[in-house]
Amino acid sequence: SNTAALFFNDILGIINLSIADFQLFDINTFPYWARLLVFFVIIDFVQWFTHTLLHKYEFLWNFHKVHHSVKQMGFAAHLRYHWMEPVLYNSMKYIPLAIMGGFTAQDVAIVHFFNIAIGHLNHANINWDYGYLKYVLNNPKMHIWHHAKELPEGRKNGVNFGISLSIWDYIFKTNYIPHSGRDIELGFEGDEQFPKGFIKQELYPLVKK
Repeated sequence: SNTAALFFNDILGIINLSIADFQLFDINTFPYWARLLVFFVIIDFVQWFTHTLLHKYEFLWNFHKVHHSVKQMGFAAHLRYHWMEPVLYNSMKYIPLAIMGGFTAQDVAIVHFFNIAIGHLNHANINWDYGYLKYVLNNPKMHIWHHAKELPEGRKNGVNFGISLSIWDYIFKTNYIPHSGRDIELGFEGDEQFPKGFIKQELYPLVKK
């Protein structure tokens, strides 16, 4: 059940290290509900941080532009991304793997499908914010501002980077929801020149013509 952990351990073995050298605690000793919650929260923070990197560094932003090329919100917008993004996100997820001492396939499946559901809702063309839960859960009303073409002053790297949880944006002051945002223009500066076809977008920026 800890295949991913064993594989990562084998990789570390090449440089005479193991997961145990990085492990802060063994999550498998926790009650199941606590293990799942801790796993979800740590994974979400790693994804939030990874998302900020996609916006901060030009090299990574060039890949992330594919996702931000959507001009209208809808469930399908969640599925538009460059093939390099899963490579980066999944690589970064090995950090909590090392910290927590492994996780089961069932843990991964539950957290993954919950994240997918939240992600689809975040990109849906609906004006929901979940009331007071908006300070914890990412939501469509918040995420649409992440896709706004015109960024607020002083926020050149973007806003609202949350994946499933919005709490990280409130903690690190990257939150921004001035109003509903239903009528704002989506995209990014210069998207008029961005490739339109699927193949061209997936090859960008490696092939820019």
